[in-house]
Amino acid sequence: MRALARGHPALVRRLQDALDRSSSAATRMWWERYLKGAIGFRGVGIPKIRAVLVDWRSNSGVGSWPLADQFALALRLFEEPMAEDKLAGILFLQEYLNDGLPWRESLGQFGSLFERGRIADWNTCDWFCVRVLGPMIAAHGGACARALSSWSRSPELWKARASVVGFVPVIAEPAHHPLVLRSSAVLIRREERFAKTAVGWILRELSKYDPGKVTAFVDEHLRYFSTESLRNALKYSPEATRRKFLKSSPRGSRTRRDENVRAGSPPATPEKRRLRWAGPALPSRAMHYPHFD
Repeated sequence: MRALARGHPALVRRLQDALDRSSSAATRMWWERYLKGAIGFRGVGIPKIRAVLVDWRSNSGVGSWPLADQFALALRLFEEPMAEDKLAGILFLQEYLNDGLPWRESLGQFGSLFERGRIADWNTCDWFCVRVLGPMIAAHGGACARALSSWSRSPELWKARASVVGFVPVIAEPAHHPLVLRSSAVLIRREERFAKTAVGWILRELSKYDPGKVTAFVDEHLRYFSTESLRNALKYSPEATRRKFLKSSPRGSRTRRDENVRAGSPPATPEKRRLRWAGPALPSRAMHYPHFD
């Protein structure tokens, strides 16, 4: 482990150099507009990050290390400020380590990443949830699911968000629904936008399997929903149901223009809207349902 600790900086730098060589100015500009400064981005798409990771792991000999040492190196990537380093760490965990380590210890380490601010933007958080936490729940079942759900009361926004978004890949399993609804009841009361959008996202997915539970939840907690999260939660509900709740919501009559003005920002012009989505074909909005391929 002492040799491993000494080797971390050089190995990380080697990976970063390879990512720099794979970067694209057009991709960087697209992501900078899309993420709006949430995190720095070199301009490397996911397929290239994956290819760089595979080569780096193989050529450096990291793939022959004990799993615990590989896990430590994967976590080390989250200490770096750039998005691609963290995404490489996520892919490292998902593709090589998720099934080989005790989940309790791993989950504790993951929680520390959130608490120390190493996962502190929606893009990294949602990637981590869908690629790492969801598969961990699927592999280890109820005890793991309950432990993750307990994050809902964390004061750290992104850790609390993960307590809900981590269930998106496994929402088809009915045993998880009570946990999801319990965590959602905590998050929807928070004022942060990304706490409420987490609830909208998971309820939208839950409505594919149990629309009655979603309707009941929205009815009970309607006063806490933002218009954005409410529309997402009800996306697959009947039109009459959507209209009823949006009309009854204290925020339902606000248009996007109204909300922008209240927030102190002017409404987007058609040109700004066009530029916002210009760029290479990349994953769809992660705060809704990420297609991470």
